[in-house]
Amino acid sequence: MRHLQLEFESAHYPVWLGSDCIAELSSRLLSYPASSYHLVTDVTVSALHASKLHAHMAAQAHTRMWVMSEGESVKSLSTLDRLAQDMVRAGIDRSSVIVAVGGGVVGNMAGLLAALLFRGIRLIHVPTTLIAAGDSVASLKQAVNLPMGKNLIGCFHTPTAVLMDIAWLQTLPAAHVRSGMCEIIKNALTVASGNIPLLEQLLNPEARYSNADLLDVVEAGLQAKQHIMRNDQRERQQAVVFEYGHTVGHAIELAAQGRLPHGEAVGLGMVVAAEVACRLGLLSQEKVALHRRLLARNGIALQLPQGVTLAQVRALLLTDNKRGYMAAGENQLAMILLQDIGQPAGPAERPLTLVDVDLVERCITDCLAPAGQALQREGDLCLQ
Repeated sequence: MRHLQLEFESAHYPVWLGSDCIAELSSRLLSYPASSYHLVTDVTVSALHASKLHAHMAAQAHTRMWVMSEGESVKSLSTLDRLAQDMVRAGIDRSSVIVAVGGGVVGNMAGLLAALLFRGIRLIHVPTTLIAAGDSVASLKQAVNLPMGKNLIGCFHTPTAVLMDIAWLQTLPAAHVRSGMCEIIKNALTVASGNIPLLEQLLNPEARYSNADLLDVVEAGLQAKQHIMRNDQRERQQAVVFEYGHTVGHAIELAAQGRLPHGEAVGLGMVVAAEVACRLGLLSQEKVALHRRLLARNGIALQLPQGVTLAQVRALLLTDNKRGYMAAGENQLAMILLQDIGQPAGPAERPLTLVDVDLVERCITDCLAPAGQALQREGDLCLQ
């Protein structure tokens, strides 16, 4: 297995990457002595991977598996409460290890459980999606949603380790691979522009990649986050740049009620953010076109999901979790914008820009309306 070390200020943990390596995954997990191991997973991942990993581990140590329903809707306080009570009844204790086997939802649920049970026990990530492997495991943030917004209840908790079998990513539906690639595109556009040639060569609408390709992509994603978070482990200063596309993206994702993968929603949010920056005179039309080209090569349809309305998106924009970073008016948002590829706009210490919600709404309408229905306004578009 290939080894990386992630270091974020005082926090640090190893990442081990391999291919077709379930026996070694089990062995490395069991190398962390524990009274019991608790695998948190979802229905699909349980059938594909987690049950096999559980069988390997259970042959040598006390191991339980906890299977959640799927989807963003289960990332809630009620799910957290149920899992916590069930685990305590089953005998979890301070020397137990929680193992997150799944994507971002599973990782957040397991992470917050590990942070809160007994005021903090060990957490190990075994990501099974590209978005988790190449992006979300390189973070200390653990959170669940409230009905009015994403990731509004949470804390910071450092994983003990990250272990992954890249071959497991080959079982993902194409839509989930595209979702993960959107986050890799985000990192390239914001802080790792040197990865853009790799993406222009590699991206394909069919989302077909070799294990070697996926290993390169995952490493590129982790190294991009390491570069910025090395001096900002709580992602409240320079590292807020990784929220690029998330202001509008989170709102669209919640309004879609599970019909749109997280990364794809972020992709739509990036297109809107680029258009906003262009209309504010920050970003050139050429760089806006680069956003659209990369996302098109990734097979993303640049339009709002059916049934999602501007009114829904606007209401959710006003609950964005970056509120409070800047003194904003009633009709303003703090957004991450770019002034060039790899160059965020705004103060270097925290790259946020205040933007009128009305402008954001116009850009959503003009960029993401179904084909032939864009509302074009004279002198108001940067689209080519």
